[in-house]
Amino acid sequence: MSQLRNLLRGIAVDRQEPPAEVVHRFDLACHTLYPHATATCVYALVKGPEDGPWELRHSSAGHPPPLLTTEQGDTRYLDAGAGPLIGLDPDLPRVTADDPLPPRSTLLMFTDGLIERRGESFGDAMTRLRQHTAALARAPLDVFCDELVLGLGTDTTDDIALLALRTPPPG
Repeated sequence: MSQLRNLLRGIAVDRQEPPAEVVHRFDLACHTLYPHATATCVYALVKGPEDGPWELRHSSAGHPPPLLTTEQGDTRYLDAGAGPLIGLDPDLPRVTADDPLPPRSTLLMFTDGLIERRGESFGDAMTRLRQHTAALARAPLDVFCDELVLGLGTDTTDDIALLALRTPPPG
């Protein structure tokens, strides 16, 4: 995993390419170096208010999509940038998605270890995560993250990683 992370970091550093192009180049490199391996990833860039409203530019390869939770508790998965796993076929098309991030919203990126449970469908697991984030929408970000791990991560043996970003209020 660390080899793949470092490979992606080397491909993406100081590039001005759209996320889909970075993921495509990562797929080509993985296909060359590790021809029988597959992996998932999300490559995302956050644009701040100096460029206009907060926005997420992203492309995904078989990874659970980022989850956006508004301050009011509305939730939605940002799945417009979804694509196939790394390592399946480097010629498959990749897309870049642009999603606005409203003020005081929380963007969550996570590994499947946070939600997957034996005997539970992936759809039910994704719904459970949405319900938890909706209930925590106004909690401080550190509490938001801690409660997700404590509430969802106790029944798993898989690794859990999450990244969370809370956009500031307007102005």
